[in-house]
Amino acid sequence: MAKFKIQKGLSDADMMKGFVETETFETALLKDDAKVANKVVGKPKEQKTEDGFYQEFLTERIKTEIGKLLLAIKMDYFKDDVKDFSIQVKRNGNHIVLETAPKKVK
Repeated sequence: MAKFKIQKGLSDADMMKGFVETETFETALLKDDAKVANKVVGKPKEQKTEDGFYQEFLTERIKTEIGKLLLAIKMDYFKDDVKDFSIQVKRNGNHIVLETAPKKVK
């Protein structure tokens, strides 16, 4: 019987290069199980949180517009040498008002 010398420093993929497994009863069953597991039976329902419900009202367009306006306000504060500011959300009848104010330095 010939001796086979194992090379050192090979990765698993390099060691298994050229190896072909003969299909047996067990490997055939494993393949079938993998195919069944990969099939999506039904899309799982996403659980909606209370915050997620409220955020449905904000479309991407509205988020972008609000973001642009807040960036403009931030730049105005930066010109006045104000580094940080707070935002308060208030309701005024059928209007939503975002009020900004510089944060107080402690």
